[in-house]
This record gives sequence, C-alpha cells and structure tokens, in this order.
Amino acid sequence: MLGVSSAIRAIEEEVEYAARSGAKVLITGESGVGKEVVARFIHERGPRRAQPLVTINCAGIPDTLLESEMFGHVKG
Repeated sequence: MLGVSSAIRAIEEEVEYAARSGAKVLITGESGVGKEVVARFIHERGPRRAQPLVTINCAGIPDTLLESEMFGHVKG
C-alpha cells in the first residue's frame, strides 16, 4: 500500500490487526477502491500466508448459483 496520509496509516493499522487475529474479514467498498489489495495485504501478513489466496468475483456469479459454487451442491 502506498501513501502517507493519516487515512492510509489508519487502514494499515486495521489491516495489521486483522492479519494478526486470524479472524474472518469482510471487505466491502465501491468498485476500484482496492479491496483485493487489502485482502492480499492481510493474507501476506496472516498465519495462512503459506497457503494460496483464492479470489472470487462474486458479482460475476448469478445469485442463484452463488451458494452452490461456494459451498457445493448435492443433487436432491
């Protein structure tokens, strides 16, 4: 992350805190604000950094298929 403003520093502190906690994190925001950058930042500094980071564009999956795509589907 690049920047020297107090807002960027506050985000970096929150990201470091989230990475240390190992908790699940929901990142929201408008398109193009850097949600994936923040996700990668958390992943690279967290306890699972040796594992792959899988990114998914949920907006690209129809809402009728999202649950089965994410969690699988058993016929019937």
